[in-house]
Amino acid sequence: MRRTTTLAVTVAMAGGLLFAAAPAQAATSGTQAVAMSGGVITCHPEELRQEAAQTERAAQRARAAGRIEEARRLFARADALRAKAKQCEDADNNA
Repeated sequence: MRRTTTLAVTVAMAGGLLFAAAPAQAATSGTQAVAMSGGVITCHPEELRQEAAQTERAAQRARAAGRIEEARRLFARADALRAKAKQCEDADNNA
């Protein structure tokens, strides 16, 4: 039973890796591209910052409504979006 579970998890992880790799290779068009380990990833920092601002507003509304856990999750997502936008800009400046 344990071998079957291990095999199932291994197959699922390998399949997930294949599905995750396909979109990165397909995203070759756009205004700003960041090359990473052979693939090309399109990146739009202005859109990421706009999405971060919208997410932060939603987090503030959730906090005001008393949904603290949801607010924490949304604030973390907004921070991650800003960090990703900065990484895109830094990569573009260093390319």
